[in-house]
Amino acid sequence: MNRTLVAVLALAAGVLPAPAGALSTERWTNPTPYGVFFNDYDPNFYTGFAPRVQERERIKIHVARGNQLRVRLVLSEKTIENYIPDQVARHDLYREVIDAGIVQLTTNTAWEDYDRRFREEGLADLAKKRASVSAAEWRELNLATMAKLSEGRLHHIRKDFHRMLDDWANLLASSDATTLDAKLDLVNELFPHRIFAYRLSPEQDAALAELVRLAKAKDGAFRAKGEAFFHSVTDHVYPVRDGKLDYWEFTAIYASGSHDETIAWNGRQIPQISTTGVWPLIPRMHGKGILGMVDYISSAGYYGLMPMLPYEHGGGIYYNAIHNTGISNWIGGHPLLPLEWRKHTAGSRNGKPYNRVALTSRGPVSHGCTRLNNGHLTELREMLPSTSEGMRGIVQYRNVSHCYDVFDVEGDGTEEVIGVQYYIAFRHTKSRVMEQIWVQNDREDFYRWMYGDDMRFGPIGQVTMKRVCDGRFVEKKAREGRWYENLKLYEAPNAPETLQFYRVKGRSSLSPEVMEFNRELRRVGYGYTIDRSRLFLR
Repeated sequence: MNRTLVAVLALAAGVLPAPAGALSTERWTNPTPYGVFFNDYDPNFYTGFAPRVQERERIKIHVARGNQLRVRLVLSEKTIENYIPDQVARHDLYREVIDAGIVQLTTNTAWEDYDRRFREEGLADLAKKRASVSAAEWRELNLATMAKLSEGRLHHIRKDFHRMLDDWANLLASSDATTLDAKLDLVNELFPHRIFAYRLSPEQDAALAELVRLAKAKDGAFRAKGEAFFHSVTDHVYPVRDGKLDYWEFTAIYASGSHDETIAWNGRQIPQISTTGVWPLIPRMHGKGILGMVDYISSAGYYGLMPMLPYEHGGGIYYNAIHNTGISNWIGGHPLLPLEWRKHTAGSRNGKPYNRVALTSRGPVSHGCTRLNNGHLTELREMLPSTSEGMRGIVQYRNVSHCYDVFDVEGDGTEEVIGVQYYIAFRHTKSRVMEQIWVQNDREDFYRWMYGDDMRFGPIGQVTMKRVCDGRFVEKKAREGRWYENLKLYEAPNAPETLQFYRVKGRSSLSPEVMEFNRELRRVGYGYTIDRSRLFLR
C-alpha cells in the first residue's frame, strides 16, 4: 500500500502519524499577521485582479521541497485581449448581486477595497476603449493594466528560438540517449524549466530519433523539424514567429502544507511530499457535496465553503486535493498565536477584532492533501478555467521530497530555487485544533528549520542554496533530477489574500443552491456565459 493511501486511511480511522522533528508549544513571537481573519464560515468571493486562463494546457502546477506551490500560466492572445473585459464583468456581477440584495456582505471590507481600486484604475472606462483603438493598442493596454495589477507576477519571455534550436542540436549531436529517462532529459533541455515532458508518443519518439540523426549529420533540415517537434511536445502553447519566441506568462507562488509526516534526508528530518509524480486534476465522484466536479465544495465548515481541487482518489469518499487551510483558530485565549493578533481589526466590517484566523502550515500538517491559505486557494481557482470540464486534466508535478523547484522566473537564464516569504509552520490535532509549532515564525528561524544545511542564510534575495536537486518525471513517476550548486533562493512576496465574505439572504450557506451560487460566482471569464438563474438573478 502506498504512503498516500496510508495517510488517507489514517484520516478515516481518526489517527495521525506520530510526530517527528522539533515540535514546541511555545507562543509565536513575530506579530506580523498572516492568513485570513474572519468570524464565521461564510461563502466568499475573490477580490483581486489575477487573469483567467481557459485553456488547460497553458496551466502547470509544481509542488516541491520548501513547501510551496507554483502555478504558471502561459497567456494566450484570448486571455490578454479579454483581461480588462473579464475584470469589468466580474466586478459588475458582484455589484449586481449586492445591489439586488441577493447577498449580504459579512465579516470584512474586502469588497470596498476592491471596488475602490477598480474605480481608481478606471477599468470600466478602459474597457470602453476597445472599439476605438487598434488591435495592437488594445493588446498593449491589457498587458499594461495586467502588469500594474499583478503584484509583479507578469513576465515577458523573449528568446532567440533559432539559437535555442542550434544549442539543442549541439547537445543532441553529442548524445547517445537510449532510455526513456535520458530521452526526456534531452527534450526538456530544449527549453529548460518550461518543458516538462514526462512521456513521448511513438511519433514523438521517432521524431526525436530523426532529430538526433540530423544533428549528428549537421543537416540543415534540423531547424524546421526541430520547431515542429517543439510545438508537439509543448501542446502548441508557445508562439514562434520569424525565429523568435515571444510571449507573456503569469507566475504565482504560494506557501503550501504537506503530509503530516517527515522523512530522513542527509541526517535530518524534512517534510514529506506524498503522492509524488504527475497528477492531473480530476472530478470528485464520491463525497458529501455536489459530485462530478473538479471544483468540488465540501459541506464541512472547516473547508471554508471553498473549492477543493482533487487529484487522487484515496478510496471510499476520500480524495487528496488542493484545498484551503482545513483548520481555523479561535484567536482569543489561543496559547500559540501572537498576542497582538487578539487586537487585529484591519478590514473588520464591524470595527471589532476578529474571532478566528485561517492560516496554513508551511510544513507537515495534512492527512495527504496539499493545503493553501484561503485567499490563495481563492485566487488559484480564479486563474483556472471557468468550468469543471475545463479544469479536468490540468497537470500537477509533485517532486520527490528532497528535490526543490528550480526555475528561471524571468526567462533570462537565471536559475533559482523557488521559495516564498511565509514563515508559519504548525501541527494540529485530529479535531483540527492547532497544538504545536514546528518553529518560531521569524524568517531566520524558519529558514534554518526548512532548509537546514542546504542554505547559507542572508538578507532577502541573498540566501544561497549550496547543493540542491530539481525534480524530473518519467511517465507518472517522480525522480531526482539535475544537481545544482550555489543557486540563489527566489523569495516571492507572500501574495495578498483578497476575498470577501457574504451570505445569501434567506438561504442556508450549506444548501445545494448556495453551493451552486458560490461556484457560479467564481466562473466569470471569456467564452463562458454566466447562468443567471443559479445566481437568483432571474
